[in-house]
Amino acid sequence: MKSALSSSKRESAYTRNRSSLLVKTIFCCVFTFPIWTACSNPQIATSEATATKHDSEVMESSNGIKFYDGLLEDALAQAEQEDKLVFIDVYTMWCGPCIVMQETVFRLPEVGDYFNSRFINLKLDMENEEQNGPEIGTRFSVGVVPTYLILDTDGSELGRALGGASSSQFIAMISRILGESTSSFEEMQARYESGERSSEFVQQYLMDAIVELAFREIDNKDSDSVRAFFDEGAKYKVIAEEYFSSRPFSELINETDANLVFHFLERSRRGEELVEFVLQHYEEFLAVSSESAMAQFTLNTTLGGVANAARAGDEIFVEYIEALESYPLKKAVDHERNRYPESNLLPERMKYSWEVDFLMAKEDWDGVYKMYQQRFESWGENATAAHYQWASRNLLQSENSVHREKAVEYARNAFELDNKDPYVAVSYVSALTTVENQELAHQVADKYRAGLSDSEQDQSNLERFNDATSSMLGSESDPSSEEG
Repeated sequence: MKSALSSSKRESAYTRNRSSLLVKTIFCCVFTFPIWTACSNPQIATSEATATKHDSEVMESSNGIKFYDGLLEDALAQAEQEDKLVFIDVYTMWCGPCIVMQETVFRLPEVGDYFNSRFINLKLDMENEEQNGPEIGTRFSVGVVPTYLILDTDGSELGRALGGASSSQFIAMISRILGESTSSFEEMQARYESGERSSEFVQQYLMDAIVELAFREIDNKDSDSVRAFFDEGAKYKVIAEEYFSSRPFSELINETDANLVFHFLERSRRGEELVEFVLQHYEEFLAVSSESAMAQFTLNTTLGGVANAARAGDEIFVEYIEALESYPLKKAVDHERNRYPESNLLPERMKYSWEVDFLMAKEDWDGVYKMYQQRFESWGENATAAHYQWASRNLLQSENSVHREKAVEYARNAFELDNKDPYVAVSYVSALTTVENQELAHQVADKYRAGLSDSEQDQSNLERFNDATSSMLGSESDPSSEEG
């Protein structure tokens, strides 16, 4: 399960890779960011043709869920006409669990029979403006993907569930929302707390826990809600890891345990013992799961290992990427490339995204400087504000005055391209204050504020911008401090 990031502007794969993993680290205490529960990065640089092809393939699944090809308003009208409810799969193109659900669970006959008889089914890409995805995602306060919404014909929400699941778990989630079934998890919880630890019991306990977690509420704007959500998930992950370590790994090569491994280790990375075992026994796990699940697990754990090694300055990140070019891991790459040619999980994109971090970890600032020069030369007029923003942030960490001057130049270019983005504006102010140009930093802050409207979104961004820059500029730079 992953947090949904709605964006009206789709940036390059490199840029959003940096955004997803660095912006949240830098500003997480000031700006409200969606939270990610897996290592995969957003696949941003998709073409409309690719996205359409993917959606069409899912809709054409003959035995599984039949998805309505239209907008939400039309689906609601159709549901009223057929005396059904509306089921919405809220997803993004980059969300691993979403992909596995669409390519496996949604296509199963038993799942199709259940959903097609009860619902008008709709797929909603939260980043697709033609579907009104961002607007509908905001309307229903969707902060995590995949999210499954059940709506009445008037558009009111009857319930929701979250996350990836097996077919039986998925149907159990929805049947509970409809009141067709109830939960016995409290009994399972009591048995576990009383000390029951047989392998059969713990296996079922973990499968049931996945269903329970699907009903937990998460509000991305409430840090306590986010923390509680992930704390509970972490609790079951510890139990799962204890369960896995209590058995010979070879005994985990079965459908149920493979499902548990993929679910609870989705944030794991290359180098971890069980991850390495799964990849070394790729074909055996493939036989008890699916190409989609194996591809997502392989690529996401590789990405996690690449990111961790690159940030540590460990050259093994290159070995992890090169391993994807050889059998059997290349099967995962081929599957992903066929599914989504713009995917950030492809080896060439991993290397492109993380080689700067490797150079930074090695404190090779000349290397970072030269790499950005080469990239901006290749990007030319296609360079975006976000490209310049992250180049500036990274180079600003160098003590070299030439590098810092270039960082200020990049920040200025970013602001000239997009002076409405609060992150871009904060980056420019940060660059200027770092080189002790306070006067210009104040001018940039004033220009950013002057360009905002009275809309709720702009005023929210303004508040966050002021919070982020107050320590850089001083409280007197915040007009709100002059009240009274």
